[in-house]
Amino acid sequence: MKMSTSGATASLSSLQILKSFNVKSKITQEAQMTLLENARIRLGWVKAHLGIKGNDIADSLSKEATTDGIPASLPFPKSFLQKQLLQLSLSRWQAEWDNGETGRSVYSIIPKISNKQLHWSRECIEFATGHLPFPSYLKRFGFHFTDYCGCGEIGNALHYATSC
Repeated sequence: MKMSTSGATASLSSLQILKSFNVKSKITQEAQMTLLENARIRLGWVKAHLGIKGNDIADSLSKEATTDGIPASLPFPKSFLQKQLLQLSLSRWQAEWDNGETGRSVYSIIPKISNKQLHWSRECIEFATGHLPFPSYLKRFGFHFTDYCGCGEIGNALHYATSC
């Protein structure tokens, strides 16, 4: 003979969420699976604070658990974890940018990284990265014999913008 188990709750919203199809909470999904795998479990709703002995005892125990119980470890919401991962990624990226050896001309212009898109023109990007036909750039790729300007200083974009 198959036995069934019945339970009652004063939380109508808990019963409604167990019937829902669009559930993201892992705990709720596990409860739904338990109910699906154990068809003999029956849950019902009772109105709270009506003097029902079992309900009053459950209320008393739940109040005691909130003050004396062991704190439950609940998983974080997905949005919280995404924000934490983004902050960690940005922090690591900033550390690499601060301590890196490449991109120093751009670093002098943009020392703080951001995941926000910058709307720079092609010319601004070329200037910031030094990818313009100046002696320092041309010599690096073997198109010029020296990286010096006619005035005797290194001929890069910053030099031409500020000195020559």
